[in-house]
Amino acid sequence: MKILLLGASGMLGSDCKEVLNEEHEVIAPSRQELDIVSWDVVIENLQKISPDVIINCAGFTDVDACAKEEYIVRKVNVEGPRNLAQGSARFHCRLIHISTDYVFSGRKNVPQPYFEDDPVDPISEYGKSKVESEVAIRENAPNYLIIRSGWLYGIHGNNFVSSIVVSASQKKKKKIRVVEDQFGSPTWTYRLAIQIKELLKVDLKGTFHATAEGFCARIECAQYILNKLKIKTPVEPCTMKSLHRPAKRPVNCILENRLLKKRGLNVMVDWNKDLDIFLERYGKELISLTKTGKS
Repeated sequence: MKILLLGASGMLGSDCKEVLNEEHEVIAPSRQELDIVSWDVVIENLQKISPDVIINCAGFTDVDACAKEEYIVRKVNVEGPRNLAQGSARFHCRLIHISTDYVFSGRKNVPQPYFEDDPVDPISEYGKSKVESEVAIRENAPNYLIIRSGWLYGIHGNNFVSSIVVSASQKKKKKIRVVEDQFGSPTWTYRLAIQIKELLKVDLKGTFHATAEGFCARIECAQYILNKLKIKTPVEPCTMKSLHRPAKRPVNCILENRLLKKRGLNVMVDWNKDLDIFLERYGKELISLTKTGKS
């Protein structure tokens, strides 16, 4: 199968490239080579490459920056996916698009999860742009798969897990502050890439949730990481409101992989099981980032 992978230099895209290359031909152009916001560039590349599947891992994901960069966000998160959707229709290929838990308001009482058919109600510009991207996909791509995930971490990009390790490893840090009032499922991008690999094997259309099983609070995840790596830096609880961030964030980010489970396709595992593997494999590397000044 020939796969056109967008956003291959990002956290999820890097792992998708590694996992999918095992069984498929993966073509992964840089943004300079294929800028999804340009209709002409998208069409030219689809005509030249003739992929069986397009996987869109590209996106503007900085939640706070999204509140200030509305023009760029719309270009990358809405117009880009629309171009890919229309292109996939024109050249008869499948489109897999990555979305987020931030399409929901997060007002459901914890531990009630969000299901695929729950009404979307984003509270941030980032969430709104991803809702619009989903609409653009559904309206323009005859053969699509939208995968919502959240709380992603991996070795190829900045994320909550790496920031906790690097911050807590700094000698000048006597303690770190972590929010106690946001809940979700830390999800390893490598595992999500494996899930995408499995979904390529079946003829499936629609919107699906794919996050790690179980859930935790941000502060619980942080303490779990530090305990596993034997880092003794104290963790101080705080609220999301006290951080005064530009963008609002949902309290409840818990997604249920109901439709994957219904079809017997769910390969996601408990969040702490994957985090154990990740920290065993990359924990020392993350700690070393502090010493080399790459934090």
